[in-house]
Amino acid sequence: MAVARQKQQQWLKACFSAWKQTDVAYSKLAHSRNLSLNMIWAFECLSEHPAGVEPAVLADEAKLLRQSMTVVLNDLEEQGLVIREFHPTDRRKKIIRLTDSGRQVCTEVLNTIAQCELEALSELSEEDQHLLFKLTVRFCRGLVDKLSFASSCNDNK
Repeated sequence: MAVARQKQQQWLKACFSAWKQTDVAYSKLAHSRNLSLNMIWAFECLSEHPAGVEPAVLADEAKLLRQSMTVVLNDLEEQGLVIREFHPTDRRKKIIRLTDSGRQVCTEVLNTIAQCELEALSELSEEDQHLLFKLTVRFCRGLVDKLSFASSCNDNK
Protein backbone atom coordinates (compact mmCIF):
# COMPACT_ATOMS: atom_id res chain seq x y z
CA MET A 1 0.00 0.00 0.00
CA ALA A 2 2.77 2.45 0.93
CA VAL A 3 4.65 1.65 -2.28
CA ALA A 4 1.53 2.28 -4.40
CA ARG A 5 0.96 5.61 -2.63
CA GLN A 6 4.58 6.60 -3.17
CA LYS A 7 4.28 5.79 -6.88
CA GLN A 8 1.06 7.86 -7.11
CA GLN A 9 2.83 10.79 -5.45
CA GLN A 10 5.64 10.53 -8.00
CA TRP A 11 3.12 10.54 -10.87
CA LEU A 12 1.30 13.53 -9.41
CA LYS A 13 4.59 15.37 -8.97
CA ALA A 14 5.46 14.68 -12.62
CA CYS A 15 1.99 15.82 -13.74
CA PHE A 16 2.22 18.99 -11.66
CA SER A 17 5.63 19.72 -13.16
CA ALA A 18 4.21 19.26 -16.68
CA TRP A 19 1.27 21.58 -15.85
CA LYS A 20 3.67 24.23 -14.57
CA GLN A 21 5.78 23.93 -17.73
CA THR A 22 2.61 24.37 -19.79
CA ASP A 23 1.66 27.48 -17.81
CA VAL A 24 5.16 28.86 -18.36
CA ALA A 25 4.89 28.21 -22.10
CA TYR A 26 1.49 29.96 -22.31
CA SER A 27 2.87 32.84 -20.24
CA LYS A 28 5.94 33.21 -22.49
CA LEU A 29 3.70 33.38 -25.54
CA ALA A 30 1.54 36.00 -23.82
CA HIS A 31 4.54 38.07 -22.71
CA SER A 32 6.01 37.95 -26.23
CA ARG A 33 2.95 39.96 -27.24
CA ASN A 34 3.03 42.29 -24.22
CA LEU A 35 0.15 40.42 -22.58
CA SER A 36 -0.34 38.44 -19.39
CA LEU A 37 -1.82 34.98 -19.10
CA ASN A 38 -4.93 36.50 -17.49
CA MET A 39 -5.29 38.75 -20.53
CA ILE A 40 -5.30 35.63 -22.71
CA TRP A 41 -8.11 34.16 -20.60
CA ALA A 42 -10.01 37.44 -20.95
CA PHE A 43 -9.48 37.38 -24.72
CA GLU A 44 -10.80 33.85 -24.86
CA CYS A 45 -14.03 34.95 -23.15
CA LEU A 46 -14.30 38.24 -25.06
CA SER A 47 -14.05 36.32 -28.33
CA GLU A 48 -17.25 34.50 -27.31
CA HIS A 49 -19.07 37.83 -26.77
CA PRO A 50 -18.57 39.99 -29.88
CA ALA A 51 -21.36 42.35 -28.79
CA GLY A 52 -19.64 42.91 -25.44
CA VAL A 53 -19.98 41.53 -21.95
CA GLU A 54 -20.20 42.82 -18.38
CA PRO A 55 -16.95 42.66 -16.38
CA ALA A 56 -18.51 40.39 -13.71
CA VAL A 57 -19.62 37.88 -16.35
CA LEU A 58 -16.18 38.05 -17.94
CA ALA A 59 -14.50 37.38 -14.58
CA ASP A 60 -16.80 34.44 -13.87
CA GLU A 61 -16.25 32.89 -17.31
CA ALA A 62 -12.47 33.39 -17.14
CA LYS A 63 -12.45 31.94 -13.60
CA LEU A 64 -10.71 35.05 -12.27
CA LEU A 65 -11.45 37.09 -9.18
CA ARG A 66 -13.35 40.24 -10.07
CA GLN A 67 -10.54 42.38 -8.68
CA SER A 68 -8.07 40.56 -10.92
CA MET A 69 -10.33 41.08 -13.92
CA THR A 70 -10.45 44.81 -13.14
CA VAL A 71 -6.64 44.94 -13.32
CA VAL A 72 -6.67 42.93 -16.57
CA LEU A 73 -9.28 45.24 -18.12
CA ASN A 74 -7.38 48.35 -17.02
CA ASP A 75 -4.24 47.00 -18.71
CA LEU A 76 -6.12 45.99 -21.88
CA GLU A 77 -7.81 49.40 -22.01
CA GLU A 78 -4.48 51.17 -21.53
CA GLN A 79 -3.15 49.23 -24.55
CA GLY A 80 -6.21 50.23 -26.57
CA LEU A 81 -7.43 46.64 -26.91
CA VAL A 82 -10.78 47.01 -25.10
CA ILE A 83 -13.22 49.79 -24.36
CA ARG A 84 -15.67 50.18 -21.52
CA GLU A 85 -19.11 51.43 -22.51
CA PHE A 86 -22.26 52.10 -20.56
CA HIS A 87 -24.72 49.22 -20.45
CA PRO A 88 -27.67 49.95 -22.79
CA THR A 89 -30.34 49.43 -20.09
CA ASP A 90 -28.50 50.01 -16.79
CA ARG A 91 -26.11 52.98 -16.68
CA ARG A 92 -24.61 51.68 -13.42
CA LYS A 93 -23.11 48.76 -15.36
CA LYS A 94 -20.41 48.66 -18.02
CA ILE A 95 -20.01 46.58 -21.14
CA ILE A 96 -16.55 45.51 -22.28
CA ARG A 97 -15.88 45.29 -26.01
CA LEU A 98 -12.80 44.54 -28.04
CA THR A 99 -11.54 47.44 -30.15
CA ASP A 100 -10.59 46.79 -33.77
CA SER A 101 -6.95 46.36 -32.77
CA GLY A 102 -8.09 44.25 -29.79
CA ARG A 103 -9.99 41.92 -32.12
CA GLN A 104 -6.90 41.64 -34.30
CA VAL A 105 -4.59 40.83 -31.38
CA CYS A 106 -7.16 38.52 -29.82
CA THR A 107 -7.64 36.57 -33.04
CA GLU A 108 -3.91 36.31 -33.70
CA VAL A 109 -3.07 35.11 -30.17
CA LEU A 110 -5.95 32.66 -29.88
CA ASN A 111 -5.25 31.27 -33.37
CA THR A 112 -1.57 30.80 -32.48
CA ILE A 113 -2.50 28.97 -29.29
CA ALA A 114 -5.08 26.81 -31.07
CA GLN A 115 -2.58 25.89 -33.78
CA CYS A 116 0.09 24.94 -31.23
CA GLU A 117 -2.40 22.89 -29.21
CA LEU A 118 -3.62 21.06 -32.33
CA GLU A 119 -0.06 20.33 -33.45
CA ALA A 120 0.82 18.95 -30.00
CA LEU A 121 -2.38 16.89 -29.95
CA SER A 122 -1.68 15.49 -33.41
CA GLU A 123 1.37 13.76 -31.97
CA LEU A 124 -1.05 11.38 -30.22
CA SER A 125 -3.08 8.71 -31.94
CA GLU A 126 -6.85 9.21 -32.03
CA GLU A 127 -7.21 6.46 -29.43
CA ASP A 128 -4.65 8.16 -27.16
CA GLN A 129 -6.42 11.51 -27.63
CA HIS A 130 -9.72 9.97 -26.56
CA LEU A 131 -8.09 8.34 -23.54
CA LEU A 132 -6.29 11.57 -22.62
CA PHE A 133 -9.53 13.58 -22.64
CA LYS A 134 -11.52 10.94 -20.83
CA LEU A 135 -8.98 10.53 -18.03
CA THR A 136 -8.13 14.22 -17.77
CA VAL A 137 -11.78 15.22 -17.40
CA ARG A 138 -12.39 12.46 -14.84
CA PHE A 139 -9.27 13.35 -12.83
CA CYS A 140 -9.95 17.12 -12.94
CA ARG A 141 -13.57 16.69 -11.83
CA GLY A 142 -12.46 14.54 -8.93
CA LEU A 143 -9.71 16.97 -8.00
CA VAL A 144 -12.07 19.96 -8.13
CA ASP A 145 -14.55 18.11 -5.91
CA LYS A 146 -11.88 17.16 -3.36
CA LEU A 147 -10.31 20.66 -3.32
CA SER A 148 -13.73 22.29 -3.01
CA PHE A 149 -14.58 20.01 -0.08
CA ALA A 150 -11.21 20.73 1.56
CA SER A 151 -11.78 24.48 1.09
CA SER A 152 -15.26 24.34 2.60
CA CYS A 153 -14.00 22.32 5.57
CA ASN A 154 -11.24 24.88 6.12
CA ASP A 155 -13.75 27.76 5.84
CA ASN A 156 -15.82 26.23 8.66
CA LYS A 157 -12.89 26.28 11.10
